[in-house]
Amino acid sequence: MKQSQGLEKQDFIIKALPLFFVAMTLRPLTTSVGPVLPEIREDFGLSATAGSLLSTLPILMFGLGALLVPRLLHRISPNKAISLSLLALAIGGHLRLLPFVVVLYLGTIIIGLGVAVGNVVPSLITRRDFPTRIGGVMGMIAGAISFSAAVAALITYPIANRLGSWREALEVWAILPLIVFIIWHFYKNPHTKDVRLDTPHNMKALLRNPLAWSLTLYFGFQSINFHSMNTWLPTILREAGTDPVTAGKQLALLVLIGLPTGLFVPPLAAKFTSQVGLCVGFVVVFAVGLIGIYSFAIHGLWPAATWLWVFLLGVGLGSSFPLALTLVLLRSGSPETARDLGSFMQGGGYVISALGPLTLGFLRDVTNSWSAAFFALGAALLVQLISGVIISRPVLITE
Repeated sequence: MKQSQGLEKQDFIIKALPLFFVAMTLRPLTTSVGPVLPEIREDFGLSATAGSLLSTLPILMFGLGALLVPRLLHRISPNKAISLSLLALAIGGHLRLLPFVVVLYLGTIIIGLGVAVGNVVPSLITRRDFPTRIGGVMGMIAGAISFSAAVAALITYPIANRLGSWREALEVWAILPLIVFIIWHFYKNPHTKDVRLDTPHNMKALLRNPLAWSLTLYFGFQSINFHSMNTWLPTILREAGTDPVTAGKQLALLVLIGLPTGLFVPPLAAKFTSQVGLCVGFVVVFAVGLIGIYSFAIHGLWPAATWLWVFLLGVGLGSSFPLALTLVLLRSGSPETARDLGSFMQGGGYVISALGPLTLGFLRDVTNSWSAAFFALGAALLVQLISGVIISRPVLITE
């Protein structure tokens, strides 16, 4: 019996592995920009505002592109949509390396649209091909996203130093989707058919559905906190007296925590009919970390505990993201609902989240302090809590 279970588990992992590889391509092309942004700005003569668009544009495209996914799946099958996503990542990644500022932004936009498709479609394939293993596969996907994001952020600058240019470093991440495209070409589940989801999509029904809005707000405001911390945490720590190397390592810890939580949370969430306890717990953990960082950054308290606060921030953020992805599948009454709900959630959620880093930077400039920014994050966390409790109850969304 044990041997049979072991073989079954091994077979499942092999079948799901291509989805893991696809997920590995969805963040490196965006998280690799930050470490070499000063070099890119210098090369193109970009202002700070123009340079920040290289980080903001992809997030906006994540949202706007996700809203187009149902129309795309009306015309091509989910497997082909993944192929299109990988090609968009490769094309955008290579366009961005050309010495023309317009093409730099064009490539960035194409990358964002490619990621938008890759953000939504793997969960639909998971529901179709692994209906009894939703938690396990979503855990693999969320873990791969977090891990690849952290690795790209950590090693891009050393690669640029080693190879002599930021272009050579970003080329590494532009080649990755081409490799995965070849792997994905052979993906096929013998027990399901890869067909278009050509039933009419009904976004108007979701616009009138308070549960769909609750899920969108939950995803959007947890994403605000993630992107805000990812953008500004090193600066906050450095201004409080942390040395740059340590601040960079602490950011890496924040992101890397998403790997174990990404693997752990979806299977755990799938075991319960209600996820309210998980939702509240993750918010509380993040809140404790946020209060700790606030105490250090504003009042200089407990400097030795900074690593602990960052760890708690990472646990809270790294758990909320995979919970949101899993809730789409657990709350959908059909594959078509999952298609439209995932698109609706990520479309609206990423547009909301794009405001986070810009708002924090604006508050910092206006008040010459991080205090108002921390209160803004607290307000975002409150919205996340309320909307999360609503959608974490055992309800089903049907269009």
